[in-house]
Amino acid sequence: MNDVASLALALSAVTALRVFIPSARTLIRRLLGATVRIGAESLAERRIASTTLDMAPGIENKGDRP
Repeated sequence: MNDVASLALALSAVTALRVFIPSARTLIRRLLGATVRIGAESLAERRIASTTLDMAPGIENKGDRP
C-alpha cells in the first residue's frame, strides 16, 4: 500500500511539473523582459538628462554641479 501511495504522489508531482513549468517559464521570461526594458529606459533618461546638463549654456565648471 505504501508503494502505491508513494508512486501516486510521485506521478502527481511529475504531472504538476509538466503542467505548470511552461507557464512558470513564460512568466519568468516576461518579468525579465520587463525588467530589461525598465532598466534600459532608466539608463536612456539618465543619459539624456546628463547630455542636457552638459549642453546647458553658462556652465563653465561642470565639477561644481551637485
